[in-house]
Amino acid sequence: MDKIHTAEDLIAAVNEYGVLPFWTDEGFSAWQMSGVNFNAFWTLREQAINTNEFVYGKFVNKKATFVSKEVFPYLAALRRDGYDFDSLTDEGKAPRREVEIMNAVGDKPTPSYTLGKSLQMKGFDGAVTSLQNKTYLCLNFKKSAMGTALLCRPEDVFGYDYVRGKYSLTPRENAVELLRLAKGLHEFDEKTLDKILSPAI
Repeated sequence: MDKIHTAEDLIAAVNEYGVLPFWTDEGFSAWQMSGVNFNAFWTLREQAINTNEFVYGKFVNKKATFVSKEVFPYLAALRRDGYDFDSLTDEGKAPRREVEIMNAVGDKPTPSYTLGKSLQMKGFDGAVTSLQNKTYLCLNFKKSAMGTALLCRPEDVFGYDYVRGKYSLTPRENAVELLRLAKGLHEFDEKTLDKILSPAI
């Protein structure tokens, strides 16, 4: 993979690896592949995210990660264990904080910082991260102030049929497809990979 200099380069890298962290201690990340300074990379990251050519959120190790559109439905089906959030709530499996956040976000992109201030919820950041880890929320930056992340339900950005398109597969089948499609997964150690390929519910 050549160095990333543009939003188009970043999109190409995400499509190549399937799962690509923004930054990691271990080194495998989009930032490691960057050919520009950090401020420029921060800007082109937002430009790339706003194309909706991939899905972005804290999906791996609770850290910001780019996931290709080909790969994301398998990850969502696996992490959610086949539950949409309403079903999870109806069965009493959704934590109260997460229910409050999802109700507040609704079907419209919501600035994370503003929502945190309005809810005044202890543990807000952890709950938002958990919802991303479970793939019920993703991030974009459309119509936001520079650097202000918007919380979104993936279904509202990419469509219900797409996001939930692999619910019929078993967790094992989804895990097998993730390993086949996302060569970036093979960059993680075994412990991390086990977490990535396990339901988060």
